[in-house]
Amino acid sequence: MKNRLLLALLCIGALFYFAVPRLPMSEDGLAGWFAISWTVFALMAIGGNLVAIMYLPKRRKLVNKVKLAEVKRARLRQYQ
Repeated sequence: MKNRLLLALLCIGALFYFAVPRLPMSEDGLAGWFAISWTVFALMAIGGNLVAIMYLPKRRKLVNKVKLAEVKRARLRQYQ
């Protein structure tokens, strides 16, 4: 999971690096709106992947707690 998120960040960073100099940010009309919206969506994708990477360890702890609870239940069933 973490490798996929890092790969996505790398790809988005590469797209951002190559596209920003070519985007017509200061133009009027549809081209300018497209450039601004593309930049905003790219930044949201970067932010989403960073948040997913930051919260990944917490999710693992939650999964481990659920698995531990299942093991405890199985042990209790064996004693009964």
